[in-house]
Amino acid sequence: MNAVESFFDAIIQNPFLHNALFAILLIGITSGIIGSLLVSNRIVFVGGGVAHCAYGGIGIAIFFGFSVLLGSSISAILVAFLLAFVKKNFESHIDTFSAILWAFGMSIGVVFINISSNSNIDMESYLFGSLISVDMQSLVFMSIFDIMLIIFICVYYREVLNISYDYEFCKLKGINTNLFMNIIFVFIAIGVIFSMQVSGLILVLAMLSIPAYIANIFTKTLKAQMVVAGLFSFMFMIVGLFLAFTYNILPGAAITFVGTICIIVIHMFRFIINTIRNI
Repeated sequence: MNAVESFFDAIIQNPFLHNALFAILLIGITSGIIGSLLVSNRIVFVGGGVAHCAYGGIGIAIFFGFSVLLGSSISAILVAFLLAFVKKNFESHIDTFSAILWAFGMSIGVVFINISSNSNIDMESYLFGSLISVDMQSLVFMSIFDIMLIIFICVYYREVLNISYDYEFCKLKGINTNLFMNIIFVFIAIGVIFSMQVSGLILVLAMLSIPAYIANIFTKTLKAQMVVAGLFSFMFMIVGLFLAFTYNILPGAAITFVGTICIIVIHMFRFIINTIRNI
């Protein structure tokens, strides 16, 4: 039996892999939309800031003994509001603020985890993700989030598009840019939290940005970028899950590896094609 047959047999026989596949579908939708918003708004670094600040929420949740998902979500949303304020008022310094919050969130998380009396903490799952441990409750939350995200994008697509590419012009047109920017940043924050369950804190930025970046190469509109990025994200996660199963490696690392190789291959082909055309 070859590796592919073993992989599909394992999917059929193991319920936890059913959850993993469903999570891949849901995170593919999240990654396609959220990643495209990060790339189109040129705020990819913000996603990293939110993710690392969420680590602070994880540390606090572990120390006080409440839900890690709740702690990380509250932390990420608070940071999202703060970064939305920074983007509106100090846009040229948003990377600096993101870096400061990035380090501050990590330091809070490390401090609270170090002083926690809980010695049975699986930090590897928070840092690198644990796709195969996604439970039904998480899938329900992901499904609700994806539905809300899709409805928001469908109803307010024009406003999201305008804000993403010409924020100042939107203010002149009378669009409530503050409200929409806050909503977009909250969606980004929650999307980052759910994506962390697959790729972990360290790799979440790559998982969100790589499919959106590749999609941006082949598409001309934001809506097309979101769809294509979602498809690439889904493909990377399936291949990454296969590699993780076959070679016993972390799924988050495998997914990021596949995406990075894809970028390299695409740019190599583009370089070769452009060189041939110029001959």
